[in-house]
Amino acid sequence: MERLTELEHEPARALAAEYMHEADILLGRLPRSLARQYRRDVELRVIEALNGGRNASAETVARTLDLVGPPGHYLPAEIASQAARRAARTLNPRRVVEALRYGAMSGVGTATIVSVLGLLYAAVLFVIAAGAARLISPDAAGIYQLSTGGYVLGIGGNYPEARDVLGILFVPLSWAFGAGLYTALTQLLPVLIRERSHRR
Repeated sequence: MERLTELEHEPARALAAEYMHEADILLGRLPRSLARQYRRDVELRVIEALNGGRNASAETVARTLDLVGPPGHYLPAEIASQAARRAARTLNPRRVVEALRYGAMSGVGTATIVSVLGLLYAAVLFVIAAGAARLISPDAAGIYQLSTGGYVLGIGGNYPEARDVLGILFVPLSWAFGAGLYTALTQLLPVLIRERSHRR
């Protein structure tokens, strides 16, 4: 059996169709091609659990679906996990945003992690923007040593009496730091946004 629509008994087909409809609701948030891929994965999961038996009764299908678990128990986590792996592989910012978005939808625990990651990615943008601002104006941003001996990241000439430590070197160093932090965070995405299977 290659499709659940090939089940011979109408009550069994109806149960399978209802299950796939649940998956379709979850997959409605995804691009069409990606949704088709995950829909097929869900269908194959059920067919495998049924051992490909097209003559399965409604009772057998019901027990099998209960064993596999509702799509909402495993599908969001799998989508988030695969999106994180794609982001880490490509380092594409659009893929990173996708991974964070799908991660936020996959559960409370992962949503908390995504919130922290969002703040760290915001720091990446801030550091890179600060470097760009320094190119425009020497007083826009820099690392300054205060009269007390401490060091601070100054923005917009907030520390006129402090000593500019790095000068124009602030630009490449801030960009290098931002790029390094972005790469490190993105490589960690598959670890932090990992699949938490709920299959029983």
